[in-house]
Amino acid sequence: MSITLYYFSATGNSLTTARILVQELGDCRLVPVAAVKNQPKIVEENNTVGFVFPVYYGEMPYPVREAVSKMVFPADSYVFAVNTYRGHGGAAPQRLDALLRTRGQKLSLAGGVPMPGNSFINAPEKDAAYLQQQEENIKTLIPAIRNKEVQNYFSEEVLPLRPVSYPNNFRGITADDNCIGCGRCVSVCPMNNISLQNGKALIGDNCATCLACFHWCPVEAIWMSKKEEMWDRMGQDIARRSKYQHPQVTFSDITAQKN
Repeated sequence: MSITLYYFSATGNSLTTARILVQELGDCRLVPVAAVKNQPKIVEENNTVGFVFPVYYGEMPYPVREAVSKMVFPADSYVFAVNTYRGHGGAAPQRLDALLRTRGQKLSLAGGVPMPGNSFINAPEKDAAYLQQQEENIKTLIPAIRNKEVQNYFSEEVLPLRPVSYPNNFRGITADDNCIGCGRCVSVCPMNNISLQNGKALIGDNCATCLACFHWCPVEAIWMSKKEEMWDRMGQDIARRSKYQHPQVTFSDITAQKN
């Protein structure tokens, strides 16, 4: 079966997952969500469509939500999702199903792949195990996708959208004085939310909280909020948040998504 596979990835977890899906399923057209961001309407011709994206705070990222809201599907489409996440899939399948229903479709199948987180911290050995098991975890999803299995993700309970569901900089992402003005953060930002002013990165409020800028900065000049009281409440120390990129993904892989 011919499949269009849309993916969104900041540190490579979902990109590598999408690549493995292509390898296993075959006959896939791989489309980065960031590349279709500015299209007023996205007309999909395939009737089998997949979405691969990370789960942020139990939700789907804003760029994915924005893309789906502009999509036109064939009437008999089979739509599935494969989510990457540190903890669990949260409400992402229900959110996607609700959004697809506004486009005359529904979510038929959702699967999840546990991966190292790009926001909160796992023990290194746990992250190593996730990476080691990534391909096998994805392969367990393949039969259900091939057989076009269907599950029900409809929920009558409508929860309020969380901050990651729309553009804003609620994490207080900013660049400090260590910024060297290299522009790498400008290149990876899927929202075109970062500019260079006077040789320093300036981060606006049109943020998807994907943290690509944070993880790909070569001099660790970009930080999430440094408000110590917030991190104390959450049991986190921002100084311990190490940079993470999937070992099979390069900086060029991430920037290429916008083309």
